[in-house]
Amino acid sequence: MGERDKQTLKRIGVAALSVLLIAYIVYQAVQMISEPVETEIAYNYTVEDTVDTEVFVARQENYITNTKPGTIISIIDDGSRVAKNQPVAAVFSSTDEADRYNKLKDLEASIERYERLASQSDNYTFDVNDLNDNIDRSVMKLADVITSGKMVNLQDATNNLRDQVVTRQIAVGDNLDFQSKLTAVKAEYDALSKQKVNFTPINSAQSGYYISGVDGLEKIVDCSQLSKITVDKVYGILKSEKKAVPNGSIGKVVTDFTWYFICNAHSNSIGDLKVGDSITVNLPFSSVNSLNAKVYSINENNGEETALVLSCNLMNSAISTLRRESAELVIDSYSGLKIPASAVRVNDKGESGVFVLKGNMVTFKKINIVYSNDQFVLSATEVGADGYVKLYDNIITGGKDLYDGKIVK
Repeated sequence: MGERDKQTLKRIGVAALSVLLIAYIVYQAVQMISEPVETEIAYNYTVEDTVDTEVFVARQENYITNTKPGTIISIIDDGSRVAKNQPVAAVFSSTDEADRYNKLKDLEASIERYERLASQSDNYTFDVNDLNDNIDRSVMKLADVITSGKMVNLQDATNNLRDQVVTRQIAVGDNLDFQSKLTAVKAEYDALSKQKVNFTPINSAQSGYYISGVDGLEKIVDCSQLSKITVDKVYGILKSEKKAVPNGSIGKVVTDFTWYFICNAHSNSIGDLKVGDSITVNLPFSSVNSLNAKVYSINENNGEETALVLSCNLMNSAISTLRRESAELVIDSYSGLKIPASAVRVNDKGESGVFVLKGNMVTFKKINIVYSNDQFVLSATEVGADGYVKLYDNIITGGKDLYDGKIVK
């Protein structure tokens, strides 16, 4: 290679090195001028430890019987509290009289409804957005009732949706004449009430909660022995077949105001649950949705499964229909500010925390971890405490050379 060629190669090499040097200098300058960071908003979040299981609802139930012929109609709602010797149903000598009684009850309900709606139309201050939310919830409630197949609440769910829609119509200024409808319904009621309706009352022999209808499972469980129940016994109860009921049974009365969920669960899934703890029981296929209950007894069997008995004293029409249900037990729950696990740091004082972007300044804030997994942690909200992460803080999830007090340009 000649001297001329060597000089040419040398010039090319120098030029290439110059380009690389300039590129490096530009890159460093850009890094100094612009230091982009990625952030994520801290918001409240709840994590639940749950156990899926099958439950049997046990109550202290006694049959209500009737020997008189005729058409029988309940005159109080299921789940209603009753006193001893209080009428709970009626026997009508003919279907016409029973129909007339039901019609009068329907008209009474209509009068009450139109009086309420007329009052709203005269004096109202509504938030349309809230009313829209109420309608959405009413639609979901109706859908849940239909999906569950338990139609005991269908009429109430339908009426509630209808009233929510009417209330919205009032709020947006629609001219709805409730007064004329109220007058017409009252006239119909007055005319029908003049026709005498004869019936024979059926009384409850005991005080408690009234439930119309029977299912043959009323005497499957002896509630006085629930503290000793075993896993095998629970499985037997869940598979139990209906038994014959006394002739003339028209309903039952729950004589103890406390009733029970009976179920089995894997022993390692119930954590530190103990007698007396309060837990939530979710019932996804029931219109009840969820209930709060207390742990009545915990009976282990070979350490693999545990027989659980949960007690509850709430009662209404929907709850009165529960018997064998799919359930989700909320064993424990954790709430706090959700923070990506990758954002967590430990400062030189050994304190756990994260870098937060406030304006263009990086600030280190402490966290109090109450729950963690591979993806995120939950930090307890330290109300009034300085130096801790707060709701809606901008948590820095990506950035270089972060430190407390750094200015991000």
